[in-house]
Amino acid sequence: MTKVLFIAAWGRSGTTVLDNILNSHESVFSVGELTYIWSRGLRQRRPCGCGAPFPECPLWQQILRVAYDDDPPSAAEVSALQRRSLRIRHTPTILRTRNNPDVERYRGLIGRLYRAVADVTGATLIVDSSKSPADAALLSGVDGVEPYLLHVVRDPRAVAFSWSRPTSHHDASTPGLTHRHGPVDSSVSWLGWNLLIEGTARTYPRRHRRLRYEDFLAEPRNTVEELLRFVGLPDSVGSAPASDPFAGPFADQRTVSLRPNHTVSGNPSRFRTGEVSLRRDDRWLDQQDRRQRLISTLVSLPLLPRYRYPLWPGPR
Repeated sequence: MTKVLFIAAWGRSGTTVLDNILNSHESVFSVGELTYIWSRGLRQRRPCGCGAPFPECPLWQQILRVAYDDDPPSAAEVSALQRRSLRIRHTPTILRTRNNPDVERYRGLIGRLYRAVADVTGATLIVDSSKSPADAALLSGVDGVEPYLLHVVRDPRAVAFSWSRPTSHHDASTPGLTHRHGPVDSSVSWLGWNLLIEGTARTYPRRHRRLRYEDFLAEPRNTVEELLRFVGLPDSVGSAPASDPFAGPFADQRTVSLRPNHTVSGNPSRFRTGEVSLRRDDRWLDQQDRRQRLISTLVSLPLLPRYRYPLWPGPR
């Protein structure tokens, strides 16, 4: 049985740094945002986390051969299938029914891919940071997979601030800046995605938990090691000698050594490797426009108390 940890969240919630840290454990392999393998990876030829154009990455070439033998699915056809049946609005339908032929076809394809990743890499745990509640809903019914769900949340005002700032793609094939969201769009999506993820979590009995970005960055090492124990990795993870396959990448509570990865897609920070000192990004507390903060607060108000966020944050 292949263990898969699915990270679900609205964007700019800190999932990429968590993904990179998990990938830096010898027993863990992160695929990044696997949902984009067909569109951004195979069709648009965006870079793998290793830097090579995705179709030319030797590791992914081997994984795809193991998954689909000599009959790989058409990337264009799978992308069209995703557009028909795996949009965010389809999440409730995926949760309610198991007889949609498009959904079941995709379940079969993605199941073969997960199992091939485990076979080729030898990883004990696969991390998928696709974030989408629709993909999380689909994963819970994939044959041969032992699924876990991690619901990551971040203060919606911080998220809105992050979406409002320009960020480079770090991708020569698609030069320019990443897509930006205004405070209304970001906060409406934050509210909707989190509600859908909570509904999806019911299909992961005893295998889901919620993590606040702020709590993660308060104690990054302890948080990561507890998360790995939650999914069934040994208690020695993170504290074993370097020769141990479960040794962790932390030098101390806040310093981590990020190793290269083979993520399909994700935030540009996925290309960062080497020693990193982890700190919470709280620039929004001083720099965010008051109007933007007020809009985000009003839109996201229904979930602020549930996730223990203050009505009006103070200065940093």
